[in-house]
This record gives sequence, structure tokens and C-alpha cells, in this order.
Amino acid sequence: MTISLDQTDRAILSLLQQDGSLSIAELADRLGMTPPPCWRRVKRLKDEGVLRRQTWIVDPEAIGINLIVYATIRLAAHDATATQQFRDRIKTWPEVLECYILLGAIDVLVKIAVKDIKYYEEFFFKKLSQLPGVREVNSSVVVSGIKDTTALPLDFI
Repeated sequence: MTISLDQTDRAILSLLQQDGSLSIAELADRLGMTPPPCWRRVKRLKDEGVLRRQTWIVDPEAIGINLIVYATIRLAAHDATATQQFRDRIKTWPEVLECYILLGAIDVLVKIAVKDIKYYEEFFFKKLSQLPGVREVNSSVVVSGIKDTTALPLDFI
């Protein structure tokens, strides 16, 4: 279900996507509102599931994660049992940041964060390639990032 958002809602979302640590008072000040109506709007956005969670984004290199790998996976079978086993297992690995089931020639796209290529090699051979139903894995190593954002576009909604 799509939630109807007005200009103030979009402004709140835009500001919170830029800095999720803003207090209600700071947010209200930036919007030219008083805190009580601002708080009600933020609460409504939370209650309706528009705002799912508040988090900090950690710089990977600052903590020794120097390698991002995108792996594309082709599965041997596509039945419910096989794919559920795959989903259940991959969700438990902290190295996996994102995982998507796709339609097309590739069945799964996985974003993996590790400290270095040696770690990825071990992860690949001991975990990723051993997942139930995996037929083929192709890995692409990120050399440099051009754009990295979690902010959703709000201009056209």
C-alpha cells in the first residue's frame, strides 16, 4: 500500500535521510514548525511503516573492510524448498549486506563486504559456493565507488 505524502512529509523524509540523528526540535526548526506537530508527523510516518528504522552508516574502510564484492548466482533448482534453504542460510552471514532474488538469466545478486581478497576467497570456497542449490557463482570486485547512498528519491512522489 502506498502512503500519501504531502510536501511537509517529503521535507521530513529528505532531512532524515540526510541526517537521521536530528532531534524533533532540530527537525522542526529546519522545517519552520513547532516540535509537537513535527513529532506527530514523524510518529505517523513511523506508524505507517514509511520510516522503518534509524541507524548510523559506518565507514567500511575505517573498520578494516576494504573489499566489496557483488556476486551473481545461478541456482540449480527453483522450487520453494531449495530457494528457502538458500534464503535461510545466506541471511545468517554478516558478510552479506544485501541479497536479491532476480528474474532473468541470473537468479540472485549478493553484495558482500570483507576485509580483503584472501578473506573473500575463503568465504567463497567455504560458504558461498557450498550453499544448497548453487550451480554457478560469478564475482565482481568493486575497484572504486562513484555513488553510494541510501537516500530514496522524493522528487516525483
